Amino acid sequence: MRPALDWMAMERAGRRAAWRLAGAGDAARHGAASPPSGEGRAMSPCRPGIASAWQAVAGAFLVLMTGFGAIYSYAAFAEEIAGTFGVDRPHLAAVFALSGGTCFLVSAVSGPLGDRLGARPMAATGMLLVGTGLVLAATARGLPGLYLGYGLLTGLGTGFAYVPAMAAVQRGFAARRGLASGIAVSGIGIGTALVPPAAELLGAFGDWRLAFLISGIAVAVVGSVGAMLLPAAGVAPRGGTPRLPARGMVVAWVGTLLVSLPAMLPHAALVGSARDLDLPHAEALGLLGLIGIGTIIGRFALAAVADALGRSRIFLACCAAMAASMALWAVADGLWALRVFALVFGAAQGGFVALLPVFIADRFGTAQLGCAMGVLYTSRGIALLMAPPVLMAAIGVSGLTAPVLVFGGLGLLGTLVLAFRVEEMRALRQSRIRAT
Repeated sequence: MRPALDWMAMERAGRRAAWRLAGAGDAARHGAASPPSGEGRAMSPCRPGIASAWQAVAGAFLVLMTGFGAIYSYAAFAEEIAGTFGVDRPHLAAVFALSGGTCFLVSAVSGPLGDRLGARPMAATGMLLVGTGLVLAATARGLPGLYLGYGLLTGLGTGFAYVPAMAAVQRGFAARRGLASGIAVSGIGIGTALVPPAAELLGAFGDWRLAFLISGIAVAVVGSVGAMLLPAAGVAPRGGTPRLPARGMVVAWVGTLLVSLPAMLPHAALVGSARDLDLPHAEALGLLGLIGIGTIIGRFALAAVADALGRSRIFLACCAAMAASMALWAVADGLWALRVFALVFGAAQGGFVALLPVFIADRFGTAQLGCAMGVLYTSRGIALLMAPPVLMAAIGVSGLTAPVLVFGGLGLLGTLVLAFRVEEMRALRQSRIRAT
């Protein structure tokens, strides 16, 4: 029992230190220099205890599992939907891009609202929207209905829940922030891994319409349970609204955009590329499950290791690995090569998704974390709206290899941008000026 007690004591001490730093930030706003991380601009919630902090992790896990599971389930039924409406792959990719892009674009609104209203009402509203979207998609008579139900409402609902839930997790932890975030976002990996068996099970009872209908009801129920575990109250700023560093936010936004370009491509195009290699549909669909397994490994293992080895260092390594893995996809010529790619990409993407909120919290602080995450996550939304349709169109013109490698190169460039710190460069310039 002693190691567990020591760990709990360390977590309490880390959280107390973070809150002391936050309290000191009020004085910093009135003249003293603020801490480099941005942590000094304080909010005024009651400090969460260990039990309530882990309860928020459980709630975020359920919310993300159901929301992103709904978004990623589209790939499992893409061919059947294409046959129903007589559309090609670029049109299907556009529906998927709309749901994912909307999820992150709405974060610019849901993040600040979550700061003020609380994660629970935002997540509960979001889960009801996701359920409604799936039910509407099940009754769609054409692509417009699919765009509205699956594309828009499912994306809006997941976006309403995502940033407020993850911001609540970051605020509850200091010493173990990486581990807590990894556990919470592993819900996305679980949801992804459950898509193939769930699709096969639901397919035994009917077509994709029945599957969407059942999924919509399940998402509304399970997601609402998760929402009830999140903090009910918002956090209101004391003494005015603190400012986020504009230059640092711009640099982080551009870097996140570039890194996010390759991040969602396999979810939209991997099954299709496997089918182009004449692989059976079940084997091609199983690659999505392998990505889900890889993300679970990345979210648990890499996020936990990050607390010990350096959260920013591991986060940037995940960004680079995710981009570099595009080369594995480009040269894959069979099932086993695609399986290796799926696991490598999944692990790197899992670490990226788990540690991006931590990276934002560590760099910009938790005072306006929902706002900071919301602004930066709009870049992920733009990447999702752009990348899948562009990739599918490029594949039709030049094949898979060249466009995938280009997107991978952009991801590596984004990693370098994220490694750039405006504050450190400003301090370096000032030191050089003093030296002269």
